[in-house]
Amino acid sequence: MNSRWSVYFKERFPLIPNLLVALGIVESSRRLSLIQGSGQAGSVSFTVSFAVALIGGMLFLMQLRLMDETKDFEKDKIAHPERPLPRGLFRLDEFKSFVRRFQWTMILWTGAAAVAGGLPAALLFGFGVFYLHLMFVEFYLGDALARRPLLYAVLHQVIIFPLGYFVLSCFQSPWSDTRGFWFCTLLLGAFFGFEVGRKLDPGAHPVLRTYLSEYGREKTVFLLLVLLGVSTHAARQLGVSSILGPLYILILAGSSLLWWAPSKFKTVEGLVTLYLLVALWALPLQDLQQWIGGILP
Repeated sequence: MNSRWSVYFKERFPLIPNLLVALGIVESSRRLSLIQGSGQAGSVSFTVSFAVALIGGMLFLMQLRLMDETKDFEKDKIAHPERPLPRGLFRLDEFKSFVRRFQWTMILWTGAAAVAGGLPAALLFGFGVFYLHLMFVEFYLGDALARRPLLYAVLHQVIIFPLGYFVLSCFQSPWSDTRGFWFCTLLLGAFFGFEVGRKLDPGAHPVLRTYLSEYGREKTVFLLLVLLGVSTHAARQLGVSSILGPLYILILAGSSLLWWAPSKFKTVEGLVTLYLLVALWALPLQDLQQWIGGILP
């Protein structure tokens, strides 16, 4: 790989954390299919289905990172000039061209999705690619959408549903019962909550327009707790509330730090990040919890 791209991915898309995210979604989907008693969605082996789902998930995550990099360019020149794009590692037009070429890679992967999960997987992955394109062009709304940060966030976060349903479709019929919906809702609440809760620095540069600077502390914390509450409710519907419930209560209590010790904001950010990871791995973690409970006296 070109050394510039090696530097970029090392700094902005490190393999291990992103692989951990994608693996969590895929393994939880597989466990969910076992709970529902569904067989393979297609006629291929488990290994092929798992690989197609994992690579497809990684392609989604990578394209989201690449698109954000281009859209944040002007802000990063001011607030984060040390990042690869604003410091001149790539020209902006060169980088955008790569994003468009990468989109074609994803379109080609629709064929692999069809092999693993049949027509449903191919359609879901294809729709996800189309929706990513709409996100890249800001839904053709431009500045009008930029003036409405919450609407902008909602339109960008719902990509989690086609991603979640695609991964599920590699192992089972994604609409076999309501568990698929609740699984995607769990993911959406966790990812959206992470998006809100990962930028709680009261001293962040105004150009970044964080939720904290746009809506104030009270509304931001309320939004964070609502989103994670939705995720926790979905966990209850899936029977894994014992995994996420205590962590939600801890975040509920920890959010008070933003009032009486604002400089401790990283503690809350860390808890929100932990919540996301636990949510992604909730079903495998429940199996581990039950196994430990079974061997303890």
